[in-house]
Amino acid sequence: MQVKFGLVTDVHHATHGRDLRAQMRAFVEDMNKDFHPDFVVGLGDFYGGADSSEADLRQINGIFRTCEAPGYYVLGNLDSWSDGGKQGFKETVGIDYSWVSFDVGGFHFVILDGAWLGEDMPISPEHPGQEQRPPVRLRLADGERLTGPDDPIGHVGHIPSHQLRWLEEDLAATQKMTVVFCHYPIYIGPCWARLDNEAEVVEVLERSGKVVAVFTGHFPRCHYKQEKGINYFIMRGMGQDCERLGSYAKVSITEDRLEVKGQVEQVDYEIKL
Repeated sequence: MQVKFGLVTDVHHATHGRDLRAQMRAFVEDMNKDFHPDFVVGLGDFYGGADSSEADLRQINGIFRTCEAPGYYVLGNLDSWSDGGKQGFKETVGIDYSWVSFDVGGFHFVILDGAWLGEDMPISPEHPGQEQRPPVRLRLADGERLTGPDDPIGHVGHIPSHQLRWLEEDLAATQKMTVVFCHYPIYIGPCWARLDNEAEVVEVLERSGKVVAVFTGHFPRCHYKQEKGINYFIMRGMGQDCERLGSYAKVSITEDRLEVKGQVEQVDYEIKL
């Protein structure tokens, strides 16, 4: 059975004064009139920045919500430290989760919240990430590293242990092929944009034997790699460091095939599972 979903990440509406309403309308129109997905996902950084407000979030979310398919949200760093923080974001878009899982057709889907600075410190207006002065120790899936003096500050994420335990239990409870969504890149991309405990997260994903794909954003370039049967993606942002605004993806998955049809600057992929 085929499942289809639309992906948009790093919309960055109202970041440095950008207006992404026209691009979001184009995404919604494609979803409603052509693609007809089972659901759509915002992969984080929907809006945000020092000059953004709840009104900006309501503005862009109001367009996103005109998708006829159910909508899901992944918390990004900007969503978490902008006006109202995580709780304000959740109340404004109308969700009651930071991480969650759900089933569609023959597949299981998991949303993770990597917008944390450590075990007991979620990213927030009070703690936006400037505490991450180098060297920050990173336990990555491809080895330990330290951030350097030339790396951007405040872009490293973390999955706290209680969420990691939830993930392990959630994956153990399903028999379905699983797709994971997280704002922060996992296993790919520059070290300063990844999870500082990535190795532990990847160990849980691999040990489950059920995860076939991980979709992320945060870093403004498309990346892809496959490791131990898991396909890791960084998706192109709609409004982040683009030559052309408006990128998004249409994803179709079956038991033996994963297809990503990119729009604007998003790369296409066709992968055998």
